[in-house]
Amino acid sequence: MARKKKTESGDGVSPVDQIQAYLEQNKGDHYNFEEERNYVVSSGSLLMDIEMGGGIGPGVIRASGITEGGKTSCALAFARNFQKMDNSMVIYFKSEGRLTQDMLERAGIDEDPKKWKIIKSNVYETVINLMRDLVKNNSKNFKYMFIIDSMDSLVPKNDLEKGPEEANKVAGGALLSSDFLRKMALGLSTRGHICYMISQVRSKVSINPYEKTDARVTNASGGNALLHYSDWILEFQERHLKDIISSESNGKGDLFGHWCKVIFKKTPNEKTGTLVRYPVRYGRKDGKSIWVEYEVVDMMLQWDMAVRKGAWITISDELIEEVKAETGKDMDKQHQGLDNLKKYIEENKEIGKFLFFKFRDVLKKS
Repeated sequence: MARKKKTESGDGVSPVDQIQAYLEQNKGDHYNFEEERNYVVSSGSLLMDIEMGGGIGPGVIRASGITEGGKTSCALAFARNFQKMDNSMVIYFKSEGRLTQDMLERAGIDEDPKKWKIIKSNVYETVINLMRDLVKNNSKNFKYMFIIDSMDSLVPKNDLEKGPEEANKVAGGALLSSDFLRKMALGLSTRGHICYMISQVRSKVSINPYEKTDARVTNASGGNALLHYSDWILEFQERHLKDIISSESNGKGDLFGHWCKVIFKKTPNEKTGTLVRYPVRYGRKDGKSIWVEYEVVDMMLQWDMAVRKGAWITISDELIEEVKAETGKDMDKQHQGLDNLKKYIEENKEIGKFLFFKFRDVLKKS
């Protein structure tokens, strides 16, 4: 007698049906029946977006660096573009005192209560419980961007009542980060939300007296959990005199802006270790502080749409014809120096706008 072929589990139910039945009975414990929501949010910088593959998507983004390195400004730039999506809202957990009205105006944040909310609290439980509630009970299918500024300032509720000698001292930030991300990371990415977590960096200190250390080597606070769960880790670098954009090459004279420098410490697109520099223009508001005209000129040269010989920059005939066809404007063929070309792009806004979206469209297709 031929032996019966085993295709089912012992009780007559196939493994596939058994798994499906279990998932049906425990819907609150997994996300298998939910379709992942994917999108890309621009940083506002062409140079940054090129290296990021367009920007950031749902998940955990960690921004670390020294004070005034650009962490908060970058978060607000992402937030402004996130707000442009339908059914989107940015929630900013202000656990430090740095956020000002001037920063919001420079970033061009939409302060409509339906699009923007500041929560002033440094209590860890307040932050995580509110986030969990919004992510779990989201009947209107909203997309949230949570900004925590900063993780280092969050304190467990029990520690608020303790004296300095009683509060948790060992790896407190690391423990909070680990607990937070274990509970939130999967739900955030699956349901289409972003958590942008700001933290500080500290100089890496060696305990080996014979080991030579580099003062520039740093460790971000938060422990290994942030390293493991984060989709992106952006480390903002210290600003030096050479990073100042001014009327004189030595950083003196009239100050126009500076270069913001970011190292990608972790990426989902094989760009780990990349250093990105993007220009910031002083005195601008409404989301225009990133100096995109400067970036446009840089990309024109990189993509051979303009050629630099000595002090002169010559625009390609092909680009001039394209500008004429799309905008009706005649673009000057020759420009003396980078500063004059940047000024020309700034003053001729229709040409500048066309070039910006030309590069943006190429980026989206790549």
